[in-house]
Amino acid sequence: MIIEESAIESFSILEEIAWNRKTCSVSFLDIHAETSEIIASFQALSYRRPKLKKVGIYTIITLKNLHQPLTEESCQQILNQYVHGIGWNDLQFISFLEITPDCLHLHIIFNRVTPSGKLIDLACVGADWKQYEILQRSCSQAVQKSLSQWYQEKLNSSPIGGIKISV
Repeated sequence: MIIEESAIESFSILEEIAWNRKTCSVSFLDIHAETSEIIASFQALSYRRPKLKKVGIYTIITLKNLHQPLTEESCQQILNQYVHGIGWNDLQFISFLEITPDCLHLHIIFNRVTPSGKLIDLACVGADWKQYEILQRSCSQAVQKSLSQWYQEKLNSSPIGGIKISV
């Protein structure tokens, strides 16, 4: 797993990211809004700090060598637990899911200005061991839940589904 973070000067990067990826999750946004509306919403919040040069943080989480394919729901669970774990759940953000044959990428754009007008310091950009630990825990829980659901579906669809057998 890899976490890459960088400061961005403009939210126009959303147009490029949204073009060929599926929206995964949002916070303080309408998930069904057009990209231009989402960018406008990000800009409106960042304008509360008019002298701000770097308005957002772009994070890419890459998960490689997945032994168990993750569902969209699992990816949302990983993302939500990660964002809460690092304490950025009070930020406006949008995330996109990109699945390639050998890995999964979560692209996240965070607004540095909180809805209450506070500012996230750029000194925190660059993932540390705590973020990797939070991500590892989130992934483990999501995979465990996904496997549990898969086994439950298999059990329910078997000829003896729903019957408990004791030996």
